[in-house]
Amino acid sequence: MDRSGFWEFDRVLELIRSTRLVLDELLQAGHLPAGGSAYLADATLPHVEAIEAGVRGWLRSDMADLAELRYLVGRIADGRVDPPADPAEVEAARTETDRERLRVMELGSRVTPVDTRSMAALDHARIVFAFLPSVPESEVRFPGRRPTYADIPTPRGPAELVDRIEELERELWRMAIGVPVRPVDPAVRRTYAFFDAAERLDARTFPPAA
Repeated sequence: MDRSGFWEFDRVLELIRSTRLVLDELLQAGHLPAGGSAYLADATLPHVEAIEAGVRGWLRSDMADLAELRYLVGRIADGRVDPPADPAEVEAARTETDRERLRVMELGSRVTPVDTRSMAALDHARIVFAFLPSVPESEVRFPGRRPTYADIPTPRGPAELVDRIEELERELWRMAIGVPVRPVDPAVRRTYAFFDAAERLDARTFPPAA
């Protein structure tokens, strides 16, 4: 089971691969495969939420100017007060509320440190975002006329990173609850590209441990 020598890396790679296959079915057939909605909601989205939690532990005041920091405070943690804008965000907000209620019941209201899994999830996501534009055209699997991700930029700072992570969460929720997906939508393409690129970061990039 420990194929690379790092169990946690294998777990993430399996999640990435399974998510990409679910998205393939959605884009090709126009609907999720059996169990696809539950997989996105119960496996993929918690991973994206772990990436968001990692941002809270990683962000430091010297990483951005005052205006960007104010923006970030409004986007992460409990500062995100924008009302849901569509059914996907309503469902996401309801799920987040339910999970927070369970967390408080289990741990109390005290502040808890960011766990190492969240930090690792964020580090992995940052590598994926940086690698994504350089995926060879011959390995791009998005079903469209443009066999490249070179036009998808790497986030240039914390604010753009948070925006891209939130876009991942938002698009995955839309897919999970059955909102129709249009392959020509740039956000859909960026979401697929993230998992396509992430799957390339396998044993070819990180050789097995000795």
